[in-house]
Amino acid sequence: MILRGERINLRPVEISDIDRLLNINDEEVRQYLLSVFPLNRIKEEEWVKNLYTSQRDIVFAIAPVETNQLVGTTGLHSIDWVNRCAEFGIAITDRNYWNLGLGTEATQLTLRYAFEQLNMHRLQLHVYEYNHRAIHVYEKCGFVREGVLRKARYLKGQYHDVIVMGILAQEYFSRQSSR
Repeated sequence: MILRGERINLRPVEISDIDRLLNINDEEVRQYLLSVFPLNRIKEEEWVKNLYTSQRDIVFAIAPVETNQLVGTTGLHSIDWVNRCAEFGIAITDRNYWNLGLGTEATQLTLRYAFEQLNMHRLQLHVYEYNHRAIHVYEKCGFVREGVLRKARYLKGQYHDVIVMGILAQEYFSRQSSR
């Protein structure tokens, strides 16, 4: 399945994407992610091969239309099909594509897929307080702050708050109808 946007497509992650997935080892990229351990080709290949074995996670490669090369990933995790809830995640792992609006477009495409195709009721996410770009994108796309996990992230000798944000289907559809 491919979700088409104006500047990006969301497509399945392929084994051929592994070299580009290893951008996740960049320290500046890693500070925004949950993962703390360095990854190698073997671990990434194992992850890609197992991506589509579970119905609890749906992951897409974020690929600019002109190159179709992975610059990050987005998806829905820990999907609860009974309560129609999931954890939203996104990472632009190629820093050359930061601040170009691709994260916003990928978030919008993933929300459309979640609410319009999968009939999700609620999406939530966790974001570190120092990730101002991501917080801006999430708020722009309709997520609202629901709470704070105080000092729940340790990075470089300091503890940081983790902000919990969410969006409900009715909020998503209300935003769509007002456009």
